[in-house]
Amino acid sequence: MPSRIRVRIGDVVAEGQLFGEEAPRTVQALWERLPIRDRTIQARWSGDAWRTEGNYELLDENAPVENPAGRLTAGDIIYYPGYNSGLLKVAIAYGPAQWLAPFMVPLAVTYLGRLDTNVDDFVRRCQRIIFGGPLDVEISRAA
Repeated sequence: MPSRIRVRIGDVVAEGQLFGEEAPRTVQALWERLPIRDRTIQARWSGDAWRTEGNYELLDENAPVENPAGRLTAGDIIYYPGYNSGLLKVAIAYGPAQWLAPFMVPLAVTYLGRLDTNVDDFVRRCQRIIFGGPLDVEISRAA
């Protein structure tokens, strides 16, 4: 089962562990889709997190959300299968966050994994997204 990914934002690289046992179908689908080259978009209502600009359909619309996430902390990696809103996003928290719709309604997301290397530098770089705008991001398999 796949286990490690690399996330590059600008000149900062962090790696993390995917939770293949907790979310096997979603993690496998993400693994098969890698690499993802996209831009970060600040999560509007969800706190300190960004999402991909592009959509990534990892599972069928009727697939259950595996390993549901609640409150997130820096380095948490999630997948939002928002078929109703047309948003199918990979997202990463860089501080306290919870995936929310407008009016603070929690949304079901899959907790895919967690960054565990270079998290402090990753957080410092991501904190500039809210003021500086989108950044290029590459999510790939770690060697």
